[in-house]
Amino acid sequence: MNVADRQKPPAGALFVDHVSHFVRDLDAAARACDALGWKLTATSAQRYGGKLAGASNRCVMLEEGYIELLSPTHDTAPARRMRALMARHRGVHLACFGTPDAEGEHRRLAAHGFAPQPMLRLERRVPGGKAKFCVVRCAAQKMPEGRVQFVQQLTPEHLWKPAAINPLRLDEVFVVAEDPAASA
Repeated sequence: MNVADRQKPPAGALFVDHVSHFVRDLDAAARACDALGWKLTATSAQRYGGKLAGASNRCVMLEEGYIELLSPTHDTAPARRMRALMARHRGVHLACFGTPDAEGEHRRLAAHGFAPQPMLRLERRVPGGKAKFCVVRCAAQKMPEGRVQFVQQLTPEHLWKPAAINPLRLDEVFVVAEDPAASA
């Protein structure tokens, strides 16, 4: 099984797909990763419905999962929300779990009272095509520590290219909170 195929969990399973580190200066963050010897993807502007979503990223692709450096790069409502979150604290603001069934996760979250937002179908240009994925997320007020969401990778072969893989895995995510019981 190739690296791209390993990014699709089997039915009924979840795993850590990626974490997003919100950064003010995408180029500076990329230089820091490069200094660590990590391979990075090219800069990519995210799009929703064919329009700019307001953020651009560079990614450290791993054998399992990836680390996304995400920066608000345009003047849009989502970029303004991202800047407001970054004013609260620096660092990782999003943990994303891979799923083979985004629609099923949306129904499951709704059944458990998480009031998910409408499912997003996002895309971004990457060398060789477009990366496409479906994202399920809850309203921000439900998770003040950061966003936890689900993604169904529709075209992992466009993201996990063998020459760009760093020999690391993203297996776990830990949440730090002032009141762990309330956050749980």
